Amino acid sequence: MNRKQSDYLILIIMVMTTLIISVTSMIKIHSVVHGQGVITTKDNAQFISLSKGGTIDKIFVAEGAMVKKGDLLAKVVNLDLQKEYERIKAQQDFLIKDIKELSSILNREEGLGRFVTSHDLSIINNREVSANIELVSSQIKTKDIRFRSLGSEVSGLERQLTGKKAEVALLTEEVEILTPLVKKGISPYTNFLNKKQSLIKLTSEMNDTENNINLKKNELDLVTNEIRALDNELRFSLSKQLSKNQQELKAIQKKVNPHYNLSPTAVDKFLLWESAINTIRSHRW
Repeated sequence: MNRKQSDYLILIIMVMTTLIISVTSMIKIHSVVHGQGVITTKDNAQFISLSKGGTIDKIFVAEGAMVKKGDLLAKVVNLDLQKEYERIKAQQDFLIKDIKELSSILNREEGLGRFVTSHDLSIINNREVSANIELVSSQIKTKDIRFRSLGSEVSGLERQLTGKKAEVALLTEEVEILTPLVKKGISPYTNFLNKKQSLIKLTSEMNDTENNINLKKNELDLVTNEIRALDNELRFSLSKQLSKNQQELKAIQKKVNPHYNLSPTAVDKFLLWESAINTIRSHRW
């Protein structure tokens, strides 16, 4: 290759390079924003970080325009972020309703297992909470049946005891009257002996009835404590769920409200993502 051909080749390369640069500058850049962006003000430029990316839907300020805090700069559209926002918003709404329901249930002074009816359960949106209450309510109702049965038995035994005490008092009085008469030979000993044996038998039965009543009452106390324990366990479980929901709601609110923990920075302007709408505003001027 001679010098003339070499110069010609260099000239062609230079022309092609110039052409490529010219064509490239004419191509319209797609308006999808990723990574860092730049907002140019009249006096200086600041670098803005876009963590989510998106497509610029509309720009509301001209290049070099002066803006103040709160001015609408641009709107960024991000369908993925919109879907994520809707999912989080739905979860937030569920938690708010769940927290309200749990608080209402826990604020009741009555025993939860005894107070909750099928109608009460039907209006609870959280199926897990409803199932938990229904299970404990069923257990408490079973113990309630036992409690009422024991109460009925105690009432019956107490009536028996009252009758036996009256009989014992009457026989005791008769034995006391017959004792001197038998000693004097006025009253037959056989009659006295029968009365004495009946008194001993009734006294024994009366004592057995009293012991039985005490045992039944102890069992009543045990069942009462078991019912109270089930109710307390349910309350503890619901309180734990309430605390968990409140923590989750607080975390979600930080996502839904991006300036929840916002603090001033040295940057004159930055993009403020407001929920899924992603409206770009001037935050600080």
